[in-house]
Amino acid sequence: MALDLRLHSPAGAEPVVYTWPLTSGHGSDKHDGALEIVETIRWVCEDLPEMKSALEKNILCDFDTHSYDSMRALCDRFNRAIDSVVALEKGTSLPAQRLNKHPSRGLLKHILQQTYNQAVADPEKLNQYEPFSPEVYGETSYELVCQMIDQIEITADDVFVDLGSGVGQVVLQMAAATPCRVCLGVEKAEVPSKYAESMDTYFRTWMRWYGKKCGEYKLIKGDFLMDEHREKINAATIVFVNNFAFGPHVDHQLKERFADLKDGAKIVSSKSFCPLNFRITDRNLSDIGTIMHVSEMSPLKGSVSWTGKPVSYYLHIIDRTKLERYFQRLKNPKLKVSKRGAQNGCEDGEGSKRHLSAPPTRQPTPDLLNGNSNHSTGSLPERRRKVARQRAVRGENGRTRSRAVAKRRVARRSSDDSDEESSGTDEPP
Repeated sequence: MALDLRLHSPAGAEPVVYTWPLTSGHGSDKHDGALEIVETIRWVCEDLPEMKSALEKNILCDFDTHSYDSMRALCDRFNRAIDSVVALEKGTSLPAQRLNKHPSRGLLKHILQQTYNQAVADPEKLNQYEPFSPEVYGETSYELVCQMIDQIEITADDVFVDLGSGVGQVVLQMAAATPCRVCLGVEKAEVPSKYAESMDTYFRTWMRWYGKKCGEYKLIKGDFLMDEHREKINAATIVFVNNFAFGPHVDHQLKERFADLKDGAKIVSSKSFCPLNFRITDRNLSDIGTIMHVSEMSPLKGSVSWTGKPVSYYLHIIDRTKLERYFQRLKNPKLKVSKRGAQNGCEDGEGSKRHLSAPPTRQPTPDLLNGNSNHSTGSLPERRRKVARQRAVRGENGRTRSRAVAKRRVARRSSDDSDEESSGTDEPP
């Protein structure tokens, strides 16, 4: 006969049931359900700050995770306390103050871990893929998604799409932690897609149990390069793609789809789609870099599952005015030159004012006539020093060397101006 442990919901939902023994998995994937029960009770106490001290003192006072009787007594104490809280709050405004809200970051991380532990029965199956293929599986850490949320201003009008969503943790986190209108995930591989279905079921169960809310989301099995998903990508305002192992062919197809994104749309990827120092020229006008700005996010240690080293992610922002400014400079080459001239004019004007307000004075010179070196000779006429005029030296073609030098300077100056006018930069006109 199976031995069960039940935990009653602080929101009045159906209780969750654990089956003894609570230990499952092996090696690095070993999971201890007894410790999960203890952590769950702690997080419920965190959500009841006015009763936290009393609950922790009376419930978590004595237990042994290796003893069924001890864990059964722990669950019974918790259930009696929670049932009393729910009964006392019934008919008051207290439930509305703590329920139907987004979970805290700490609680959400715990919920996602609970969901993963129950949904992914055998994590080793996720690593059964063809090496160096686009189906290489790699999980993104909870902390990296938090960094993305902090760096991107997310509103209720945003649509989030995860291309290659795996078992769906990133989609679930975005749905529960942000006000996104909808969050979508598309995964092609069979094993992660199957586990994603279980992730969806358990995540909704735990969110109801805690009484927390999340936005609309959907985990889809399919190939995100198929035309049936093109409309979903075009409607996205935030795209997340772990393309580190996708390869050039898949990256090229993604660039074609990103070219249809709206201005202001953001793309977060593990490999940039254009160089950080990209500059527009007449030879790369068809490149995706002409309509996007790219920057590197601060690397985080342990941000991905395949390495413990810091991995950089890149933020791209679609901006078609970047290309428009380039063509404006081509149509009006003097635009940038006139702007620079205006700046120089301001500097000259300031210099003129400076000369008018403080005219230069002649430095004192020795009074040689009177034998006094302390008197100024400003009233005496200044003697002009006779300068020998240099004679021009003729070159081989009969031109003077000075004329040849002058012509080379003019040619070099005109060449620099033309290069500057044709260069593409991100500076606004």
